[in-house]
Amino acid sequence: MITAITAEKVYREILEMPVKEREKLFIVIARHGFEKDVYTHDEVFDDVRRSPFTIKEAAEYLEVAEITVRRWTTQGVLKSKRIGKNIVFHADELKSFKSRKI
Repeated sequence: MITAITAEKVYREILEMPVKEREKLFIVIARHGFEKDVYTHDEVFDDVRRSPFTIKEAAEYLEVAEITVRRWTTQGVLKSKRIGKNIVFHADELKSFKSRKI
Protein backbone atom coordinates (compact mmCIF):
# COMPACT_ATOMS: atom_id res chain seq x y z
CA MET A 1 0.00 0.00 0.00
CA ILE A 2 1.36 3.41 -0.97
CA THR A 3 0.77 6.11 1.60
CA ALA A 4 -0.13 9.53 0.29
CA ILE A 5 2.43 12.17 1.18
CA THR A 6 1.99 15.85 0.65
CA ALA A 7 4.59 18.23 -0.68
CA GLU A 8 4.31 20.16 2.58
CA LYS A 9 5.21 17.06 4.61
CA VAL A 10 8.20 16.33 2.36
CA TYR A 11 9.30 19.96 2.61
CA ARG A 12 9.11 19.85 6.44
CA GLU A 13 11.11 16.62 6.48
CA ILE A 14 13.78 18.19 4.28
CA LEU A 15 14.01 21.25 6.54
CA GLU A 16 14.44 19.00 9.59
CA MET A 17 17.39 17.20 7.99
CA PRO A 18 20.89 18.22 8.96
CA VAL A 19 22.68 20.20 6.26
CA LYS A 20 24.94 17.28 5.27
CA GLU A 21 21.96 14.96 4.86
CA ARG A 22 20.20 17.63 2.77
CA GLU A 23 23.29 17.95 0.58
CA LYS A 24 23.26 14.20 0.01
CA LEU A 25 19.56 14.35 -0.89
CA PHE A 26 20.20 16.99 -3.52
CA ILE A 27 23.09 14.98 -4.93
CA VAL A 28 20.76 12.00 -5.28
CA ILE A 29 18.16 14.19 -6.99
CA ALA A 30 20.78 15.60 -9.35
CA ARG A 31 22.12 12.13 -10.12
CA HIS A 32 18.73 10.62 -10.88
CA GLY A 33 17.21 13.74 -12.34
CA PHE A 34 13.56 13.42 -12.93
CA GLU A 35 13.48 10.12 -14.75
CA LYS A 36 9.81 9.66 -14.00
CA ASP A 37 6.87 11.82 -12.96
CA VAL A 38 6.07 10.22 -9.60
CA TYR A 39 8.45 8.93 -6.93
CA THR A 40 7.52 7.27 -3.66
CA HIS A 41 8.80 8.73 -0.40
CA ASP A 42 11.10 5.73 0.07
CA GLU A 43 12.57 6.12 -3.41
CA VAL A 44 13.57 9.68 -2.58
CA PHE A 45 14.85 9.28 0.97
CA ASP A 46 16.28 5.73 0.99
CA ASP A 47 19.26 6.69 -1.18
CA VAL A 48 20.16 9.43 1.28
CA ARG A 49 19.84 7.15 4.27
CA ARG A 50 22.00 4.46 2.65
CA SER A 51 24.84 6.88 2.04
CA PRO A 52 27.17 6.64 5.05
CA PHE A 53 28.40 9.63 7.02
CA THR A 54 32.10 10.07 7.71
CA ILE A 55 33.43 10.93 11.18
CA LYS A 56 33.67 14.57 10.14
CA GLU A 57 30.09 14.63 8.85
CA ALA A 58 28.84 12.79 11.94
CA ALA A 59 30.59 15.31 14.19
CA GLU A 60 29.01 18.20 12.30
CA TYR A 61 25.58 16.59 12.49
CA LEU A 62 25.88 15.80 16.20
CA GLU A 63 27.44 19.24 16.84
CA VAL A 64 30.45 17.84 18.67
CA ALA A 65 34.17 17.53 17.99
CA GLU A 66 35.46 14.68 15.83
CA ILE A 67 37.41 13.34 18.83
CA THR A 68 34.11 13.01 20.73
CA VAL A 69 32.62 10.94 17.91
CA ARG A 70 35.74 8.77 17.89
CA ARG A 71 35.51 8.31 21.69
CA TRP A 72 31.80 7.39 21.52
CA THR A 73 32.58 4.90 18.76
CA THR A 74 35.45 3.32 20.72
CA GLN A 75 33.27 3.10 23.83
CA GLY A 76 30.47 1.49 21.82
CA VAL A 77 28.07 4.32 22.64
CA LEU A 78 27.62 5.21 18.97
CA LYS A 79 27.21 2.43 16.41
CA SER A 80 29.50 2.56 13.42
CA LYS A 81 30.79 0.39 10.60
CA ARG A 82 34.18 0.04 9.03
CA ILE A 83 34.60 0.33 5.29
CA GLY A 84 38.24 -0.46 4.74
CA LYS A 85 40.12 1.83 7.11
CA ASN A 86 37.24 4.30 7.36
CA ILE A 87 34.71 4.49 10.15
CA VAL A 88 31.26 5.43 8.86
CA PHE A 89 27.82 5.95 10.34
CA HIS A 90 24.31 5.24 9.10
CA ALA A 91 22.12 8.39 8.91
CA ASP A 92 19.28 6.77 10.85
CA GLU A 93 21.67 5.76 13.66
CA LEU A 94 22.95 9.33 13.94
CA LYS A 95 19.41 10.71 13.96
CA SER A 96 18.37 8.25 16.68
CA PHE A 97 21.52 8.93 18.72
CA LYS A 98 21.01 12.69 18.51
CA SER A 99 17.41 12.42 19.66
CA ARG A 100 18.52 10.35 22.67
CA LYS A 101 21.21 12.88 23.58
CA ILE A 102 18.90 15.92 23.54
